[in-house]
Amino acid sequence: MKIHPRRFARFLGICLTLAVLLYALAHLPGSGDPPTYKAEVRSVTETENEITAFAPGSKQYEVQLHIDSGPAEGTEATITHRTLNNPAFDIHPQEGDNLIVRDENGSYAIVDYDRLPAMLALSLGFAVLLILFGGMTGAKALLVLLFAVLLIAKGLIAFILFAPSHILLWTILIGTIITLATQLIVNGCNVKSAGAIIGTIGGILVAGLLAILAIHFTYLTGIDEEQAGMLKALYLQNVDFRELLFAGIVLGALGAVMDVAVSIASAQYEMKLLAPKTKFQTLVTSGLNVGRDVMGTMANTLVLAYIGGALPLILLISAQPDLPLLHVMNLNMIATEVVRSLIGSIGLLCAIPITAYATAFLITIRPRRKARQATQTHVERAES
Repeated sequence: MKIHPRRFARFLGICLTLAVLLYALAHLPGSGDPPTYKAEVRSVTETENEITAFAPGSKQYEVQLHIDSGPAEGTEATITHRTLNNPAFDIHPQEGDNLIVRDENGSYAIVDYDRLPAMLALSLGFAVLLILFGGMTGAKALLVLLFAVLLIAKGLIAFILFAPSHILLWTILIGTIITLATQLIVNGCNVKSAGAIIGTIGGILVAGLLAILAIHFTYLTGIDEEQAGMLKALYLQNVDFRELLFAGIVLGALGAVMDVAVSIASAQYEMKLLAPKTKFQTLVTSGLNVGRDVMGTMANTLVLAYIGGALPLILLISAQPDLPLLHVMNLNMIATEVVRSLIGSIGLLCAIPITAYATAFLITIRPRRKARQATQTHVERAES
């Protein structure tokens, strides 16, 4: 197999960049909370509960732990662990479980299950399959994905905490950077990428404008979940959560809009390569046809993703058949999910004609103008 030096050098550069990004993601600074350690459950014994009167249904365990990390690595400790009959937060340890614990007054308290190994295994499987089937393009896509995660975790979040009054600006800025990085790294610096970038940014700007109007006219608060309420009450009193809702809507739609835009731009680009004499209107029609083919599945992707996230809420409402439909449809939680899915879908639909016309223009009109200018310059030089 012949090895191209330039491609091999690019591949090594991508691998090095991936390694640096992975290291950065793995060493993000903590939040100042007490340090946590890994531990394995060696034995569990249920004991008499001392707080049953205050929390009916709660349980108490005596748990023997083997500490797997931290200053006390390799030692064992026996702790008392209680549950409060709250399925959302209760942890019922069993022998062999891997847990996360924190130091608490010379003993340990169970924080949560250690889910990181399973998540890393899934991430590794995803990365391997992406590179296996996508080759160099898959490696670039993985690079862009890690860059986007890092940019949101260390860029957008930091900007919001630093200047919470400019969340709209930070969201558009981060979304634009992610779009540029995705298209330029994965598809290269060419006309196809330019058309996809214009279409994506156009669709996202439309979605952002509609999101601002929809949030205002539907009286959404942005505090539709318990976590948001806790953040508002405890940490982010000065943050407008309606702007956070705007950020969530825009970033949630960004991936689907990029997918549609690059599909249209790629189809038009390939068509022009195979038939160089293809005219502007023909390219536009072809792009719109491709957009019609993919918009149904992409719209379904957005709506089904939001429905999947809101499934417990839907079940809760369905379990109360006497609840009036008018009341249900005006719930802040329901209205938020409806607005999310509709705004994302509208942004996706608007990206289709923007991408089709922009790519067709870049492929046909601009090269013709450059050719005419070059011819005119050549004639002027010949006459002089």
